Amino acid sequence: MTSDLSGSPWARLSRRSVLAAGLIGASAALGACSGPVQPAKTPSRERSWGAFIPVIAARGGAGQTPVTRLSSLAGAQADYLHVYASLRDYLPVETLDTIRQNGATPMLTLEPWRPGIGPDQPEYSLASIVEGRHDTDLARWADQLGSWGQAILVRFAQEMNGTWYPWSIGVNQNTAGQYRAAWSHMHAIVHEKARNVRFVWAPNAVTEGTSDFVGCYPESGTVDYLGVDGYNWGSSPGHSWQSAEKLFARSISTLERLDARLPILITEVGCADGDTPERKAKWIEDFFAVMESSQRVEGFLWFQTDKERDWRFNSTVDSAEAFRGSLRGWLGGA
Repeated sequence: MTSDLSGSPWARLSRRSVLAAGLIGASAALGACSGPVQPAKTPSRERSWGAFIPVIAARGGAGQTPVTRLSSLAGAQADYLHVYASLRDYLPVETLDTIRQNGATPMLTLEPWRPGIGPDQPEYSLASIVEGRHDTDLARWADQLGSWGQAILVRFAQEMNGTWYPWSIGVNQNTAGQYRAAWSHMHAIVHEKARNVRFVWAPNAVTEGTSDFVGCYPESGTVDYLGVDGYNWGSSPGHSWQSAEKLFARSISTLERLDARLPILITEVGCADGDTPERKAKWIEDFFAVMESSQRVEGFLWFQTDKERDWRFNSTVDSAEAFRGSLRGWLGGA
């Protein structure tokens, strides 16, 4: 995949929005069964940030929108806004247009399943993707993405090293080899008609309940960004408080060895509230320190919603202040 973006929608974005796009598509990626290589020295990185917010294309009171409220809370405009869709859905054009109008780039997570009914969906096994049973939907997405024509990140079948999706390794008889084949199959269909798309491959951080993800890494040239998801679920039944370092450091190091050039994004991150307001604030500060310690992490997308936990960075006054201050340092330190 060429790194020459002249004439493409990516050429019109700021360097921060593209995350040093000159590195994208470099051909130094390892084969799925190759041994690790040492990371190449990379140029000074541009830094970015983004978020998932539940509603994007809506207006609030006094002309404020969900996006402008996010910017106000964080003290900085988001470079990326995260959108989720299942394979049977259609391109959310209004939402994507709103993201672009707010100066951000969309990251679309495309999930091959029926949402809300759990991982036991053999009709969405990896074998079903490889065998072409979902080619009609993939071709429709390719057509719609290509017709939209704007710069967009597409993240497909994320967190494959967990157990909670139909495409998870070990679920529905899925194997790592099938995952690589399914990714390549998807990439061939979408890339042919949607050259405005950059592809994000994102496992879950390796922790209790997940497995190693190295064997799931697709072939060279089909990935533009390395991603990783991780959440601190807090101290609750079935979970224990995890430091940002314990949650992310090992997986970031693995990604650095897995591919020598591609930029790394923390594609989902959130933290539950602690037993004191200060505990989440300290976790947020430590999370930024973990990113700072890597020469390859160029951005993150915060899961800014109250769902299984209150993941929002502003769930307490202390955590909001910690996030704003840390983000200011992160963006200013580039």
